[in-house]
Amino acid sequence: MSRSKPPSANDSADFMTKHGFKTKDDVYRALLEKYQNMLATQETTRKNDVSSAEMAGQIKYYKSVMQHAHDVRALSAGIEKVIAVALDSQNHMTTMTRKLIEASNISAAEKKGLENEIKRLHETLLSTFTKALDGRSAATETSAPATNETETKPKKGVATPKTRPAILLTEALNRFLNSKPAKSLETQRDTSRTVALFIEAFGDRPIREIDGKVAGDFRDVLFSLPASHGKTKNLSLQEEIERAASHDVSTLSAKTVKNHFMRLSSLWNDLLRRDMVEKNPWGNWDFNLTKKTSRRAWTAEEMGKLLQTPWPLCSIPADTFKGITMVAAYSGMRLGEICNLRNGDIETIDGVLCFRICAHPEDNWSPKTEAGERLVPIHSALLDWGILNFQNAGEKYLFSELKISTDGNRGADFSRAFSRYKMMMELPPAVTFHGFRHTVSTLLRNQNSDIRELWIDALLGHEASHKSQGATTYLSGIEMQNLKKTVEAIQYSSFAFRKFDVS
Repeated sequence: MSRSKPPSANDSADFMTKHGFKTKDDVYRALLEKYQNMLATQETTRKNDVSSAEMAGQIKYYKSVMQHAHDVRALSAGIEKVIAVALDSQNHMTTMTRKLIEASNISAAEKKGLENEIKRLHETLLSTFTKALDGRSAATETSAPATNETETKPKKGVATPKTRPAILLTEALNRFLNSKPAKSLETQRDTSRTVALFIEAFGDRPIREIDGKVAGDFRDVLFSLPASHGKTKNLSLQEEIERAASHDVSTLSAKTVKNHFMRLSSLWNDLLRRDMVEKNPWGNWDFNLTKKTSRRAWTAEEMGKLLQTPWPLCSIPADTFKGITMVAAYSGMRLGEICNLRNGDIETIDGVLCFRICAHPEDNWSPKTEAGERLVPIHSALLDWGILNFQNAGEKYLFSELKISTDGNRGADFSRAFSRYKMMMELPPAVTFHGFRHTVSTLLRNQNSDIRELWIDALLGHEASHKSQGATTYLSGIEMQNLKKTVEAIQYSSFAFRKFDVS
């Protein structure tokens, strides 16, 4: 094996000459300078690595803190909803359980209906807890820390949008109103009550989701609430609205509704100045302080949804629900008038089949006003549908499945069941069964035929706008054929359940 020869003196001289070195000291100085540069470069690289590692750690920490705060907020909101549903379900279940224990004289069908309702509430409660837990699990998975450094570093060239945290209405109230010393205790108290009323109707929503549509829906809710709202215990907001509609009681005044809107508008102006919201949906609303706003009529879309949504299993049979609803839609009669119709109240007057609405002193029931005692021709759509099939021999009432409540109200159970039904359809709280009466009134007063206002008043049982002898004396003042003509003017593009047939 050959060995390489050590460099000779001539080779060293050639190397120094080639690179411009005169002496060996020059070579040593150049090597020393090169080595120092390498050390400086290595030190700079080390500092950069340490700085990058610290920055990555800070990014990871801040990301973890922000995600944790988001998770806590989401979990708190979920827990509040679960508690609300739990309390509501517990109250309903306790009430119905007490009824099952105490009401020994109810029928087997009613007991079965109450048992089914308890089961439904239990399943609703269980489902709500499950969703809340699933949401918590999803949030935990989302907030899991990154497993390697590359996950925490933002990618170059990709713009990261600045997201705003979702602030709930209650949080906004506490941060920007109740924490202000300048706001009087009375202002804080009244605004808190208004916010609580909104949350009862629509939930504790993020402030950026509350727009003009939501504000309009809240306005409808307020105008539908009874003036005595809050004084009746154990009634939900929807049940309060149904009570006001079915009993035709006085509702909140325009001044009261305007005050609610002014409180929310003041809060939103503060949020607007802080750039927490984009606009104030509570301003520029019209409030007629001289006249009460009438309750809301049904829209064609809402009536179509009612036809497509099955009636839930409860103590009120589906056929009874359909019959009562059809009568309301094609006559404008009040719920109490429909529920108290007797088989003997169906009469033929001047060749026209009619419902006779009159007092039943033996049952302690009478129409709302003197004008309420009247004859209502039965619409041809009702006859074609099969409304007369509800007449059963030996039964006193047309809708014999309805039961009389402890206070003598035959429509109370139906009103509560219809309220739950509307909540299931997610219809606005302002849409009530009484709205069919306003729907009929609107249809008749906007039709193009020669139907007189006096005939409409007589059909609906309103106090006549024309104070004449003809207006106060029903049979002598208005011919039955004119009332029949008025009823038949109630026309819908498409509203009818499947024909009712007892067979």
